[in-house]
Amino acid sequence: MVRKLVHNELFIIGFAAFFIFAVLPVIYTISITFFNFQSVWANLQELNISTFLLLLKSILLSAFVAFLATTIGSVLAFVLYKTTIRYSSFFKILLLLPLFISPYILAVAWKEGFFLMFGSTLVLASYWGVIIVFISIYTPLSMLIVGNALVNISSEIEDSALLMTSKRHVVLKIVIPLIKPALITSFILIFIFSISEFSVPSYFAVKVFTTEIFTQFSAFYNYSLAILQSVLLVLLCLFLLFAERKYIANAPFLAIGNKGVVFKLYTIEKQKVLLYSILVLWLFVSIFLPLTILVAQSFSGGAMYLVQAINLIKPTILNSFFLAFVSSIIVVFIGFTAAYYNSEHHLIKLAKYFDLLLLFIFAIPSIIFGISLIFFYNQAALSMIYTSYAILIIAFVGKFSFIASKLISNSLKQIPVSLDEAAQIQSIGFYKRLQMLILPLLLPAFFASFVISFIFIVGELGLSIMIYPPGAEIMSVKVYTIMANAPHGLSSAMSLIVFLITLGIIPFFYLLVRPMLNKYHLSK
Repeated sequence: MVRKLVHNELFIIGFAAFFIFAVLPVIYTISITFFNFQSVWANLQELNISTFLLLLKSILLSAFVAFLATTIGSVLAFVLYKTTIRYSSFFKILLLLPLFISPYILAVAWKEGFFLMFGSTLVLASYWGVIIVFISIYTPLSMLIVGNALVNISSEIEDSALLMTSKRHVVLKIVIPLIKPALITSFILIFIFSISEFSVPSYFAVKVFTTEIFTQFSAFYNYSLAILQSVLLVLLCLFLLFAERKYIANAPFLAIGNKGVVFKLYTIEKQKVLLYSILVLWLFVSIFLPLTILVAQSFSGGAMYLVQAINLIKPTILNSFFLAFVSSIIVVFIGFTAAYYNSEHHLIKLAKYFDLLLLFIFAIPSIIFGISLIFFYNQAALSMIYTSYAILIIAFVGKFSFIASKLISNSLKQIPVSLDEAAQIQSIGFYKRLQMLILPLLLPAFFASFVISFIFIVGELGLSIMIYPPGAEIMSVKVYTIMANAPHGLSSAMSLIVFLITLGIIPFFYLLVRPMLNKYHLSK
């Protein structure tokens, strides 16, 4: 229902700022590349068969990862969300941990593990090593997406079907077709994350399309060819995202709470041993084994490696946390602005384009977004941004605002519009309604958006390594650059410290905001 549009200042500020600072650089970079016809023609001639073969290899690798991660994640989701298995909440929390760990940290853990067990890392220095790490990282994402789709299936549908057929047929013929949008969403998002990831293939010295773009840009200084190659990857990612944007736009994978749907749980007495074995095995492979290896390697030289790692990382922590804190606050503001003005609470037709812009930047691989920011801001008039931490903040806000928007949007759907309408009937002003009604109800979503953004930003490498200003010390960049030539024990110690820092962020912020959550009775 379209209402009288008032108090749209927040939307104008958020939309204009995001477009000018994040979207315009991408448009500018692509435009100047393609308007230079002579350069475009010369670079088109350089796009030989090997370039397209490399792109095809990257596509096949990412599709394989997306298929396996979605399959394993769906199995885990069914076990944890649709069965009466005990301690499901405990398993969910543990299984989600790899999603919040920087990919290169897990890459280090696996590499050190192979070195510790086999004395060689040749197996990992291949596409198989990249696949192993990617699957361990992105399976929790699939579990979230599919799991939230499963709990949004009304129990009435399954109960009615069970009167006429077996559980197996209900799952195959009813449940799976109903969660098809979630399966498609999972596959596409994991595919895009995999084909866009730079740090893991680079660390394993495996040539994929993103590493080729980075090499052309940073080693050969062939900027126009790097951008032309980037366009191929961007078009592929955008095609997949926008082709299935209806599914992705409505995916509940970042919802806080549920909409009151009563869902069916299946008893598991006969399969209990098998299901517990699956969960424990995956926990061991994806979390306990890498963590154990990091700990073992970190103490292989006594406390020497840990002390050395702490001294190396310590100067970067304050800068990294400050950047993540400021960026996360802006991310929450942009996410709320896009979500609120596109919701039934305050519908604006233009807001759907805001969603598309967030999706557009989210779909662009980090390396390519970083190149765009360099080209746009590396000018005399914009040198204040280019040579300061501002360019990193712009990059992080551009990259992660879509996630905050999704989370807040799904939480907004659970707030009855009638509450807002009742407040309007009482002649309560727009900002008063935000302060007293909408914002308190969205507080858990704000908290989750902030913490998730903070964790992702602290561990972000692809963007940071491209655009961090001279003299800046960023934790992810410093750890990555030092690990390239560091002893195994030091690499493990640095990775372990970053992992523990990441692990401690969530309870720290929760304790920090707990009084506010208690004030609004939202801590439970």
